[in-house]
Amino acid sequence: MNDAVARRGRSVGVWGPPGSGKSALLSQVEAGSAFRAGILVLTASGDSDESDIRAATLHQLLGRFLRPGGFPGAGEPAPIRRVRDALADSAVAPRVIADAVAGVLDHLAVDVPTVVVVDDIDRVDSLSADVLVRLTRAAGTWGVLIAGRRRLAGSTDPSDDILLGPLNEKDSRLLVESCTPAATVTSTDDEQRKRFRVVDSIVERAAGNPGVLVLSTRALMTSEVLRADSTVDLDRRAHSAVATMWLPRRDLSANARRLGLMWAVACDCPGPVPTPAVPEQLIDPVGLDELLELGLLVYTPQGIEPVHPLLHAAVLELAPSGEQRRAQMSIANALEHHDSDPFGLRGAWHRARAAMSTDDVVATGLDDAVTAAGASLSPVERARCLDVAAALTVDSDRRFVRWARVAEARLAAGDRDGAERALHSIDAGRAPTEARARMLLVEGLVAAAARTPQEAFERPVRAAELLHELDIDLEIYALAAAAEVSWWSGRTDWIGRAAALAAVLGTDDPRHRITLDAIRGCAALFCGDLETAGEALRASLTAASAAKTAHDHRVAGQAAMLLGDDLAAYRHLADSARLFREEGNVFQLSFTLQILASVQTWRGRPDHAEDLIAEGRLLASRVGDDRSLAFGLTMSAHGDGLRGSTQSTRESADAALRIVTGRDIGYLAAAAFWALGRTDLATGKLASALELLQEITDPDSAATHAPTALFALPDLVEAAVRTGHPDIARAAVPRFAAWASAGSPWAAAVLPRLRALTAGDENDAERWFLAGSTDRDRPFERARTQLLHGEHLRRGRQRVRARVLLQEALATFAELHVTAWEQRAATELGATAERARRGPEAATELTPQELTVARLVAGGATNQQVAEQLYLSRKTVESHLHKVYTKLQIGSRKQLPEALAPEN
Repeated sequence: MNDAVARRGRSVGVWGPPGSGKSALLSQVEAGSAFRAGILVLTASGDSDESDIRAATLHQLLGRFLRPGGFPGAGEPAPIRRVRDALADSAVAPRVIADAVAGVLDHLAVDVPTVVVVDDIDRVDSLSADVLVRLTRAAGTWGVLIAGRRRLAGSTDPSDDILLGPLNEKDSRLLVESCTPAATVTSTDDEQRKRFRVVDSIVERAAGNPGVLVLSTRALMTSEVLRADSTVDLDRRAHSAVATMWLPRRDLSANARRLGLMWAVACDCPGPVPTPAVPEQLIDPVGLDELLELGLLVYTPQGIEPVHPLLHAAVLELAPSGEQRRAQMSIANALEHHDSDPFGLRGAWHRARAAMSTDDVVATGLDDAVTAAGASLSPVERARCLDVAAALTVDSDRRFVRWARVAEARLAAGDRDGAERALHSIDAGRAPTEARARMLLVEGLVAAAARTPQEAFERPVRAAELLHELDIDLEIYALAAAAEVSWWSGRTDWIGRAAALAAVLGTDDPRHRITLDAIRGCAALFCGDLETAGEALRASLTAASAAKTAHDHRVAGQAAMLLGDDLAAYRHLADSARLFREEGNVFQLSFTLQILASVQTWRGRPDHAEDLIAEGRLLASRVGDDRSLAFGLTMSAHGDGLRGSTQSTRESADAALRIVTGRDIGYLAAAAFWALGRTDLATGKLASALELLQEITDPDSAATHAPTALFALPDLVEAAVRTGHPDIARAAVPRFAAWASAGSPWAAAVLPRLRALTAGDENDAERWFLAGSTDRDRPFERARTQLLHGEHLRRGRQRVRARVLLQEALATFAELHVTAWEQRAATELGATAERARRGPEAATELTPQELTVARLVAGGATNQQVAEQLYLSRKTVESHLHKVYTKLQIGSRKQLPEALAPEN
């Protein structure tokens, strides 16, 4: 517009597929000109229905001027007469018409800045297209803005063009949300899950196209669709809504229509689509040229593809079923023994889609191809294939097994409702053993996420019993599901039952041993036999070198957690999350991310843990996984505690406890209380910390959970020593030492610190502190040991040595962003200084110890809390405060914050 106002001729092209926002952009230009005084915008738009009408678009542009008396001012200028005469003579060359139109634009631009705006230029009639292309090259004192699906050769300068690409996922979701009515406060959890799934479906099918996003949102985000019990076919509703965008009324030739349908059928196949999608022997060159000319097919760096991924769905929505089946069979026959179909999946799929009645042979062929394709198919694609195979299956036993596998795949994709619908297709009373076992497994997994641990344990156990000596792989998978529930619940009777079932399985397959040894080790751990537990869990991790699947790595990661091997736990769980993500198994990924977050929290890395929690929380909300949500809240409580936010810690812990109340998930309750105790320990509330930590580490307590108690013992020992209860600390150390002796690398790294805290001899304490500061793989624990060592040296008046250790601990805590521990190290470091290094002049008169006491009291600590944190008696703290009040000339602790505040 600025170029037009300045009478500088310029041409710009805007190119992109239908729905990409070209028309909206041109509308904004036109609307914007209304606010610019004296700008004349001449507009036109190509129309396929008028593409055979000579000069139809030119008449849109100049029609008002070509009518008698239509030109402003007195008389009719010569350029208008030349245009009218040229358009009336069909023999006049396009070059002459273009010169005449340019003369009109020059004439207009003398009095008013002039811009020509043409949308859908690739749909205009041939004469108008020729003239407009010439005008873009001849723009003198006026501007030209054209838009279309594909750039017209020889028109605008490519360096000035605007290419509209797809929106990214984040912007796509924002656009959907802007077009979506807000959820009502009365929406149920099932309706909220449905809402998440519909949004995901819209974003996936639109491929970043704004037009498809808007049309799909308007069609699908309705109360009718979003009801939990809605039976609306989402695919059909969405395809109908956008079909007209891709397929406006055209007179396609028979060749183009046949090839277009063939292309749509070929693209509507699960798995990766080759380029070209249609086998080359079926591609008709005449039809291909027509589809390319119309812009329905386009050239891409990969080859010829549909202009948009949704095009095939729109074609199939409108094409007669008989024509579709003929196209399916043609492709199936062409793909017979074809190199582009290594698993035989595409051929089997098209043959199945062409079937007009049940056919066991065709169904088995598709099922076999799905098995051969394995992880190359996403859960959604696998469910779709098995759905078709089940519908074609005559034998009821095989049909029920296939429906059960459909349920498994839909659950993996995060579609709980779809999984339950598939299970409803099975007659449990008539179903074979495998189908009933798979049903129980799906029901157990759903129960673990959203119902009761009792059901989550009993159903996979029953499945394992049904599968005994029939399918050992599936039996062990079922046992792993049951064992996982028993571990986190802390129910020793469940753990014992899973261990008894595992004990009768004789197998030397390393992948089987991962699970069986993990179950055996867990049972021993909960019974207090740490030596046997260590041997079995180490055996599980040794076998885990053969781990191939996400499930293998998840079991190995949890075995490593039970053993106390934080590095192996992180490695295996990270691999598990990566593989689940690659597979598209969002249901299992949701919980795996939360377990991985717990490992990172344990290792003192709250920032990474919070990233994992956030991703897991989003997935958990979509699939309705309450257990994962509670896990995430518990880990957030730990992370907030590491950062020193007591209030946030309590809020997250309380929220987690509300979710699991009455649901017998012992770990979550124990971990929530551990988060509170650990936070109190870091922030100097030592009496409260000791009380909480004693509760969760007491084997006879209702709040205890055996592995969690072992993890919390170092915090208990520190809280007990600092509150003057060395007997409690010394009683706890042998339990922790037994865990270290059983093979726990983390416990072995932390144990020297506990030995040092409870040592009766000064030399022993020094030796143990030094031994505990050598582990570079565990920076958080190393820094905690250095902090306690520095405190120990400072109390022994070895301030120079203490300062070196405390500075290193402070740097590590700062790097890990564990603010609570960083502040504690900074406070202790300040107490070693020769003089105060911060504060007003009045405060610099205080001794280092007095200044430290004053700052803690000013921060809200009681005298008792200060005494516990600084290893002083309460009387000593009161003596220091008396001196502080005297030096600062104040009368109470309420005046301390202002007295210590730096002067402006």
